[in-house]
Amino acid sequence: MEWHTFLIVVHLIGAALGVGGATFAEIFLLKAVRDGEIDPVESSFMQVTYRVVRVGLFLLILSGFGFLILYRFTGLEERLYSPLLWSKLSIVVVILINAILLQARHIPLWLGSALSFASWYAAMLILPLRSAIMPISYLEIMGWYVVSVAVVAVALSIIRRSLGIKF
Repeated sequence: MEWHTFLIVVHLIGAALGVGGATFAEIFLLKAVRDGEIDPVESSFMQVTYRVVRVGLFLLILSGFGFLILYRFTGLEERLYSPLLWSKLSIVVVILINAILLQARHIPLWLGSALSFASWYAAMLILPLRSAIMPISYLEIMGWYVVSVAVVAVALSIIRRSLGIKF
């Protein structure tokens, strides 16, 4: 198997684990805090889910660096200037910083939850959309990303309110 194919497989596995884990983390969080208390079984589900998200993030970062190195040393440097690539890298950095801030409890859970959920989906969708969208700048992509985080935060707030959950 050549390096490019290997990196794609690892990247897709990391994205699947991250997006799937972020989705289930939100579902389990909503279920766990519904009664105002997280019991030991709910806590263990959350721990496993967050571990899956961390593994996905690790694979995504590892394969992402692999792509950067591969592009540099195979004469594909022009790919390193893509606004889609840099916006995806920026969003992955947001995912990483958000995870650290959530772990340290330096960010409100409602905001960290919305950032995680929206960021994983945004990171997953950016590069596949490259052929579907016309040329777009880094700032336009990041503007849409900020809007998506706000929309997800409002949607999750509405869902929590409808379930009677207070954060």
